[in-house]
Amino acid sequence: MKLNVSLYIPVYNGESTIESVLKSVLKLNPAPNEIIVVNDGSSDGTKKILENYKNQINIVNNPSNMGLGFSRNEGISKAKNEDVASLDSDVEVERDWLKDLMEVKNRSGSAISGGKLREKYKNRSIYDLWRHVHATQNSFGEKDLVDLGRPLAGSNTLLSKSAWKKVGGYDNQYKTNGEDSTFCQKLLNSNYKISYSAKAVCYHLRTDNLKTLADSSRRGYIYGAGLKKPTIMRFFQRTIRHLKGFLINSMKDLIKLRFALIYVGFMIFLNHVIKEFVGLVKKKSDYV
Repeated sequence: MKLNVSLYIPVYNGESTIESVLKSVLKLNPAPNEIIVVNDGSSDGTKKILENYKNQINIVNNPSNMGLGFSRNEGISKAKNEDVASLDSDVEVERDWLKDLMEVKNRSGSAISGGKLREKYKNRSIYDLWRHVHATQNSFGEKDLVDLGRPLAGSNTLLSKSAWKKVGGYDNQYKTNGEDSTFCQKLLNSNYKISYSAKAVCYHLRTDNLKTLADSSRRGYIYGAGLKKPTIMRFFQRTIRHLKGFLINSMKDLIKLRFALIYVGFMIFLNHVIKEFVGLVKKKSDYV
């Protein structure tokens, strides 16, 4: 059985995960009647892997690395259906993911619905554990929420194409992060509902070391905050905000005796503050 749903996957240099993701998508029951993969100028083996599935998917090759906002718009614009699902290139889905997402979206009358993301490799390192504890996306609990009232992460969603058109799509300036939160905020500002399905489960295949975790945390913050012009006042405001976040997380870790996570949190905090200062000096709002 197939649903009248288009599913797109934006991918950039995703050779380590894209095949696993595609295999999980091809096992969906019910399945989408269209699968689109937007290859965003990958320079690794991604394109070769996608060619192995060319009889089962539609491949869109961007001329160069255009960024995540652009690739999302490209995938949705090519979709033939009103309902358009999306997955990140490092997110596997459970067999019923699409069905459960569709059920909540239809029941809530929302413009977009997101599923529950779990970290598959949370115990591989202290950095993956920190991300699981403090930075897992779309972790809104074990109950469906028909009116979430806040932005979703773009890792796994089901969207109405008409709503996407109405609000002007994703912002192309967001190359790696932030395109999802700003897009959802546009939906909320236009009085569209956002819903969440706790049953629509998928698994994040990401693994990190200290540098990749600190850099992704930095990108997530600056793009999520809206690429604001650096000023001295903003530097102090953000430093206080980063410190507050670190202290709150550290108290939780201290109670649970997760001392290694306190160290990781401190290093991420330190990276934020240093990069905020360098960004101020260089006058770059997107300094990572």
